[in-house]
Amino acid sequence: MLLALTAVAALAGCEMYRPASPDAIAAARYVSPEPPSVTLMSMVNKGSGRSAHVGLLINASEQVLFDPAGTFTHPALPRKGDVHYGMTPRYVDYYERYHARFDYFVEAQKVPVSAAAAEQILANAKAHGKSLKMTCAIDAAAVLKPAPPFGDVPSSFFPEALREYFAAMPGVETHYVRESDVGKNRAWELADGAGF
Repeated sequence: MLLALTAVAALAGCEMYRPASPDAIAAARYVSPEPPSVTLMSMVNKGSGRSAHVGLLINASEQVLFDPAGTFTHPALPRKGDVHYGMTPRYVDYYERYHARFDYFVEAQKVPVSAAAAEQILANAKAHGKSLKMTCAIDAAAVLKPAPPFGDVPSSFFPEALREYFAAMPGVETHYVRESDVGKNRAWELADGAGF
């Protein structure tokens, strides 16, 4: 029985999708004019005040989203593993609004890093592959840990541990996205007409 439950839990993390081609990834490439940074995107439960999921917006030689074990997708964003390419400010906004709702808000904690550190984190995210469900925090920490200033990042299954860690980092900039919809996250996309 235990083995069967373990297998079901493991398979629950095996989402079926087709990785984007190198050409699609290259075509979507977005280079931000902002300095190198890593932003922890936390989906915070309003009732408990604790983070339930995290992703990393990595601004290096290109800006990508590492969303381990996440449900986010957009037809215009190529994806390979848990990395979403072409994360322009508009798609970052879409990602935030995709998650913000009546019972969750999004907290974005942006930390400046060196160009070398940003590149290392980007390479780590690309090499990571697909994450199993409920491993977002531990996989995000694994991508961060080899690069300064994240050498002491906690390796935890609890997203709140990462949120607290980023809150204490020097130079962190925090912003919030709050919405009151009831799980109608596609409505914002449809209102745009062409859906980006």
